[in-house]
Amino acid sequence: ALRAGAAWVQSTTAGLEDVAELAALAGEHGLAYYDAPVLGTRQPAEAGQLTVLAAGPVAGRDTVTPVFDAVGARTVWTGEDGAAGTATRLKLVANSWVLAATNAAGETLALAKVLGVDPRSFFGIIDGGPLDMGYLRAKSALILDDRLSPASFAVATAAKDARLIVEAGQRHGVRLDVAEAGAERLARAAAHGHADEDMAAAYFASFDEAAEK
Repeated sequence: ALRAGAAWVQSTTAGLEDVAELAALAGEHGLAYYDAPVLGTRQPAEAGQLTVLAAGPVAGRDTVTPVFDAVGARTVWTGEDGAAGTATRLKLVANSWVLAATNAAGETLALAKVLGVDPRSFFGIIDGGPLDMGYLRAKSALILDDRLSPASFAVATAAKDARLIVEAGQRHGVRLDVAEAGAERLARAAAHGHADEDMAAAYFASFDEAAEK
């Protein structure tokens, strides 16, 4: 349906092979292809505060920049060839950290629960130090206050991204043990009925279904 020369902006988190296939399809139809996944969740998206990671031809950037400016606070250009997937590669690296931190937060709270430790004691000993993280506190609050819906970034979507990260590592000969375990945790949380909740609900993967109920 697009006319030749139109810009096609691909903004989901896709696999590296998928990006190449999409770029090839765009080329068949004479489209200007931009690999442009975004960093951020529901609230930043609604506020136009996403970070856009983009790769694509310089010649058409005047066309797509207003779109990026509308949804994002900044755009990071990673290259001129969208087919190379440099933006998607950076997104996978960033998401590997986000998912690792999310899973670690859930496991820490689960361990505190079974050991009878008040989470506030844990937050107190890391307060203001190098181990303290705003992200840790934000995700932990969703769990402790039972505010997992509506999701900023759902368990099911996070599980998909986790699989893509593991696959990317495997294809390039690197073992990502934490990412692989994290993908399994997210899949297990989804199977326990938390697929549509915030990805912090990976917390529930620490418990079997009977104990959770």
